[in-house]
Amino acid sequence: MKSTIVSFVRRALHDERGQVLPWLAMGFVGMLGMGGLTVDVGRAYVVHAQLQNYANAAVLAAAGLVYNTSTTTNATTEANAFSGSTGDENASSSTVGTVTTNVYTVCLNSLQPPGATCPATKPPPNAVRVVEQTTVPTYFMNMLGVHSLAVAATATASMQGQSQPWNVAIILDASGSMSTTDTNCGSVTEFQCALNGIQAMLGSTNPCKSGVTSCTNAAANFHVALFAFPPVSTSTVTYENACSSYSTPAFQIYTLPLTTATSYTPIEYQEPNTGRNQSGYVNFTGTYEVTLGASDADANGFVSDYYSPTASNGLNTTSSIVKAVSGCMKPISQEGNGTGGLNGAQNGGITYYASILYAAQAALTAEAKLNTGTNNAIIFLSDGQANVVAATNDFPTSPFTAVPSTAGLNTLTGTGHYPDTNDECQQAIIAAQAATTAKTQVYSVAYGSEQTGCYTGSGNTDTFSLIATGKNQSFTLSQLTPCVTMENIASSLNNFYSDYNQSGSGSTCQDASHTVTSLSDIFLSIAASFTQPRLIPNTAT
Repeated sequence: MKSTIVSFVRRALHDERGQVLPWLAMGFVGMLGMGGLTVDVGRAYVVHAQLQNYANAAVLAAAGLVYNTSTTTNATTEANAFSGSTGDENASSSTVGTVTTNVYTVCLNSLQPPGATCPATKPPPNAVRVVEQTTVPTYFMNMLGVHSLAVAATATASMQGQSQPWNVAIILDASGSMSTTDTNCGSVTEFQCALNGIQAMLGSTNPCKSGVTSCTNAAANFHVALFAFPPVSTSTVTYENACSSYSTPAFQIYTLPLTTATSYTPIEYQEPNTGRNQSGYVNFTGTYEVTLGASDADANGFVSDYYSPTASNGLNTTSSIVKAVSGCMKPISQEGNGTGGLNGAQNGGITYYASILYAAQAALTAEAKLNTGTNNAIIFLSDGQANVVAATNDFPTSPFTAVPSTAGLNTLTGTGHYPDTNDECQQAIIAAQAATTAKTQVYSVAYGSEQTGCYTGSGNTDTFSLIATGKNQSFTLSQLTPCVTMENIASSLNNFYSDYNQSGSGSTCQDASHTVTSLSDIFLSIAASFTQPRLIPNTAT
């Protein structure tokens, strides 16, 4: 049998009468199949690479809008605009065919602040995922019954990458109402909840430029300063930025910077000892800027050493701003706490917005000159309304002397214009709009803002009451509320955020432009404005 088979094969291979053609045809088909597999699969790989580029472009364009809920400007609309689908920026049907794009906004625990996880119910997204799909027709493999190959590419991105060139002034409400416990924020005080939000922002914003090994102020992209109201004595500010010999800071009354100031310097005032049964004068100096004069700050009080890539929370514990927001800063224990005279605030409220907004803008103006090519931003957080009154031991009711006299304003106007106790909320809006006019991005965070208030001096009917018509929501004096004030302090509705879930506030001051409502998530959302998007693994959880 074996010899018979061998004889047949030998005859077939050497037969010259044409019967070998079927064998050759079968071999040729196999070779075409194998070659077709190589050609068609190779083309599919090329298409996949193109799809991956489209997915990367779409997801990086959308990452900064992951917190937005606007129907026209959100992560989904932006991703679709830069996808490879028909009509989009990267559409190229001639090379990859018709592309289907799917956009998903997701919440990843790995992007949450240390110790936090995404809520089980309606978690706010912090990343964007894009899937690009198409079908590649085959040529050679088609003869084997394989008519097309499905190709897909996926990309995932978030913000929290390298910071862009920004100078940021964070303004924090340190008034007595911030000592209230917020059960919606882990049962810590409102002040601590706000500090936690600032920590989350700093820990997710790497200030270093690419390739920089020593992130000094001069070498950094991102510079941040901390402001708080009411201001504290310059003699006790180290309690807050260095934790040195801590005792209760001496909260000073309102220093009044000029609206045209181009740098910030604490103003020294001199007041007669009238009403104290004493003679002579008393001098005092208060600073709104907590980081001004800190050992690691530049000439304008801005720091860039807050970040540590090796720390679990991303914070450098030796930085003055980190010390301040990690326990050194304290709110005033209760409204009315003070030391008497202009140094104290013993009658009425102590919240006045306009002066600190002018102070922060002045510091930013100087910082932008120090760091050419940078942008400016203010982040303003408060839980209440402007409510200071012209009481003997509160706001000055008569002229007093600034030392030197050109350092700041030294009397109330009595007209509702800055500085005055009439129309304080209007003055805050005017101050914030002046910053916006100076090309500063102003973000406002309403923390349980009330629906009523801003009534101090509301009996004044002069025409100045309608100077600030508002960039976001129009109003009249009788309609102006803390919520509307905070909304109009922001440069745009995209810059307005609200945590209206603050326990006990009863606030209905809602933000219609973002998905986030907790302070930590709000600060992460704002941080997205200052950082570059980055690709992250699709397997990230």
